Amino acid sequence: MIFKKIQLHQIFISIGLVCLVFLFCKCSLTKPVKTGEMAFSVKQYAVAIELLEEEYLEVNNSADRFRKASLLAQSYDFLQDHPNALKWYDLTDQLQTSDKSSINLAYALKKNERFEDAANLFATIYKKTKISKYRSEAEICSEAIKKMKNLDQYDIEPFSINTEYSEYSPAFFENDFIVFSSDREGSTGNDTYQTTGNNFSDLFVINKRGRQVHNFDAVINSDANEGTVCFNKTFDEIFFSRCESKEREGQYCKLYYSKRANGYWLEPEPLMFFDDKTNFFHPALIENDSVLVFSAAANGSKTYDLYYSERVESGWTEAVLMPTTINSLGSEKFPTSYKDTLYFSSDGHLGYGGLDIFKSYLVNGEWTKPQNVGLPLNSGADDFGLVIDDSFKPNANLLLEGFLSSSRNFANNDDIFFFSIYPKVKTEDEYEEDEPTEDIAPIYSIYLAGRVVENIYEKGDPNLKIISKNAIADAYVSFSTRDTSFNLITDDSGRFLLELSSSGSHDILSKRIEFLTKEEKLFVASRSQITSDTTVNIEIPMDRIVYDSEITIPNIYYDYDKANIREDARPSLNSLVSLLKLNPQLYIELGSHTDCRGELDYNKDLSQRRAESVVEYLTLNGIDGQRLSPIGYGESNLAINCDCDNCTENQHQTNRRTTFKILK
Repeated sequence: MIFKKIQLHQIFISIGLVCLVFLFCKCSLTKPVKTGEMAFSVKQYAVAIELLEEEYLEVNNSADRFRKASLLAQSYDFLQDHPNALKWYDLTDQLQTSDKSSINLAYALKKNERFEDAANLFATIYKKTKISKYRSEAEICSEAIKKMKNLDQYDIEPFSINTEYSEYSPAFFENDFIVFSSDREGSTGNDTYQTTGNNFSDLFVINKRGRQVHNFDAVINSDANEGTVCFNKTFDEIFFSRCESKEREGQYCKLYYSKRANGYWLEPEPLMFFDDKTNFFHPALIENDSVLVFSAAANGSKTYDLYYSERVESGWTEAVLMPTTINSLGSEKFPTSYKDTLYFSSDGHLGYGGLDIFKSYLVNGEWTKPQNVGLPLNSGADDFGLVIDDSFKPNANLLLEGFLSSSRNFANNDDIFFFSIYPKVKTEDEYEEDEPTEDIAPIYSIYLAGRVVENIYEKGDPNLKIISKNAIADAYVSFSTRDTSFNLITDDSGRFLLELSSSGSHDILSKRIEFLTKEEKLFVASRSQITSDTTVNIEIPMDRIVYDSEITIPNIYYDYDKANIREDARPSLNSLVSLLKLNPQLYIELGSHTDCRGELDYNKDLSQRRAESVVEYLTLNGIDGQRLSPIGYGESNLAINCDCDNCTENQHQTNRRTTFKILK
């Protein structure tokens, strides 16, 4: 069936179940279950639905009926059977109306592309809660109603390989082939994946001009779930997700890598960026195959972020979290690339329902604000895995064509769609002003979206460069202004989000056991200066406390044969004063070092006087002297071991340094 000038509002939204493996996956094992609630707790959602629907008819207590209806709504939602999820969210709201039940119902309406009903309900929720997020949801639903009237620019049609099972995440292979993921019949192994009731997923390959589908490769496919895949430009490297689920419950999924030699794929090996408690999915190569982008839920988090790693001679660098420009408070998944554009899917950035596809570019080393690719490439359902053939060349009659994965179908599974975008023909409707859903006076809000991260240093040495950053969960974050103060705790991804009640200067303090307390200052513009809801992003890097390790205080230099503090040393020492005031539990050793010129005893004495001058400066600035231990090392521990008679003045000055060491 071909959907020409597709009318999305006529499509009931539902999803492929295998996609769930890679979106939520802690792969589950078969467990004997006796009740719907037990099945739900072990993520056997299909079983839970069957049991819960029977149990719902048998109970008369309104509280029990509400609980079972709520679990049914969530089960259908997890499987992304949106029509049935909407039915049970509606019933849940009728049984026990609350802000939460109304919000769930509004999002269910949105996923079913009942945008007018969703817009009105979001507007009602906004009027009641005054939370600007729901005004934004009402506005984008109203925007969707108008945009769905003008879709002549697009053709979207199902790909010929689609079956009653899930097919998703296509990737171009060599010149004539497409590799995709599916839990269709013919997958490796005979077991059934309990979450979906289907086969374990494998990678399959098809000629772009043909209809015959084959298993991709016996070395790559296994009895486990093989998922999203990418290849390098020469098609002799493969990166893919594999999720084991037989050996133990709660096993996490990993990225695997293989190389093709003499036409044969070698045995895949896992890429270990974090620990075994991290789910890894959705690899993508960018920057001429030199950077690997992927999705991961680190530290047991339920949300997914995008990370990247750079290719080096020895393999791959430590994974680095992509900036808050890309990563939201929701989940970011399924990255792909085309030329200089990064595509990815998110349910955290404002979209039309479920996962939406966004795009971003690197400009002067910074990622641009993600842009929603719009309707009808996005829908009320999950949309992801957009790919464009590198050989595609736009022309006056065709702007773009490619494939994407979506659950915008009737069969409760993911399908692959082929799309074409043509030059836009403007209509009179585009010049009409938008009519508001309801008469709502705008109240613009300022949100602070932050993340607390740990600096990871090369070789674990805080004197070397930062090579990556890890999220810090359960960090205590304190905010204070001239008028107010309040506290919160970061989530499993190190994130926090709050609506700021005042503008001007904010002091932000972050604390965590085993870390140095950190203070940041943030200036927030007045509401009178903004014309829409505004989100301010901030990253707070923290350093782990390292005991008995010498850390050089930068820019603390001394003139030859002098012990006094130079004027250019004061900023660094003032930073140390702030550090010690923020961390009153710390006792430190102040070490001073000379260059190699002069007698040993004289240099020892000179360095001692220099260390004591630093202690004096710190005490004059409010630090208890009992917390400070000055030690002069003389020339016994040079930073640069040059031949003393041939050392440059810069080398001598580098050796004339001051360090500190945190004492246990």
